Amino acid sequence: MGEFGTAGIAWSELPKDVQHKVLMNLGVQDLCRMRCVCREWRDVIHRRDFRGMYDVANSSQEPHPVICYLESSYPIRLVCTAYDYEGRMWKKMNSFPSIPQRYLTAINSRVRYDRYWPPLQIGLYSVGGLLCLHRWSFHWGHVSTRVVSSWTVWNPFRNRWKKLPLCKYEVSGQQFLLPDTFVHAFVSDERTKAYKILMALHHVSNDFEGSQQKLTTRIYDSRTGIWTDGAEHTLGIHLYHLSSVKGLHYNGLVYFLAEHWPDGGPIGYNRPSVYLTYDIGEDEWIEQPVDSYLPIFEWDGRLMTVEYVENALLGNEKDFIEWEPVSGTWKDTGIKMPGKIFKVFQHDLGGISIVASGNHLAVTGLTVNDEFRIAVYKRAENYWRMPPTGKFSNKLSRSLVKGIVLHTPSLDWRP
Repeated sequence: MGEFGTAGIAWSELPKDVQHKVLMNLGVQDLCRMRCVCREWRDVIHRRDFRGMYDVANSSQEPHPVICYLESSYPIRLVCTAYDYEGRMWKKMNSFPSIPQRYLTAINSRVRYDRYWPPLQIGLYSVGGLLCLHRWSFHWGHVSTRVVSSWTVWNPFRNRWKKLPLCKYEVSGQQFLLPDTFVHAFVSDERTKAYKILMALHHVSNDFEGSQQKLTTRIYDSRTGIWTDGAEHTLGIHLYHLSSVKGLHYNGLVYFLAEHWPDGGPIGYNRPSVYLTYDIGEDEWIEQPVDSYLPIFEWDGRLMTVEYVENALLGNEKDFIEWEPVSGTWKDTGIKMPGKIFKVFQHDLGGISIVASGNHLAVTGLTVNDEFRIAVYKRAENYWRMPPTGKFSNKLSRSLVKGIVLHTPSLDWRP
């Protein structure tokens, strides 16, 4: 590399630690773009000492909301895009590696031409500095139903990825509906950059009278690289069919929100639901019925939800409330989503996704016109904003990978 700066100081003459300190001031996307300058800059993000220092120096950065969707332009890709809070826009990242083109072509044709085809059987998850793509398929037989899950774990900035061993279930008896999956990925050891993936398959057992419903659990540990069996749980209530449910890790527990059949009871916001909670340390499932379908999320170590409130003067508001573990009750946070913002989304609370960290809370979902929108709340300013839609927003109703995640760019996390 030639001269650096107006003073004519050669970059190569600077000590390595000084070079690294300069590069650590670049944002991760700028750092990756600058890799084309020279071989030294190309290889620096793969050096362990630099990766660790860079992550420490940038540890205060807020994670950003990330979504993934099927882009049908040739070649067909699963594209990730991150929301920039300052620029108020979505910015494309790389596309997910290792996904066979024949698979993408097949699901793209179904999305485009079969209006009754269900949403993509793909889920996006985030753990540490990694993004995880989960694909599942079902194979029916006369004696049993086979469920196969495949995972690709990826560092989008170093472009390092790994395909995990297949996770397979054999469910006895004929299944007339697709079995539901409850899935969550979480950090198990921050120091060693270890993570685990919890998967639970919900199915109806026909082996005994009453067709009881069960949860069959599998757990992947990145330290061993294998799937192991977890607790099997017989449900005390009949769950509504949900296809795939994403979890939330809080205080050693993984929470899932699921509906159960109302038995003639109410529908809508007040429909009966249940929190299915997995205790990581005890390897057991706990059921906690609730009267309303309230989506839960985590905000800097606090468990939160949003409830529907009728206000004769201001219209229907959404109050954000926080779980108080000492008293075992929900308490008001003072954060409210105005009715004029929430009414933009589809009427169902279950159709939105919420993520929050630091100063920002983001709510995403489809509008009544099937457009994808995001609403952002800034806690310091106590202000809501709904930015204009992206150019891709009108194409996402059927090609969007389920859910939104918070992702923190990190160079030191390995798949």
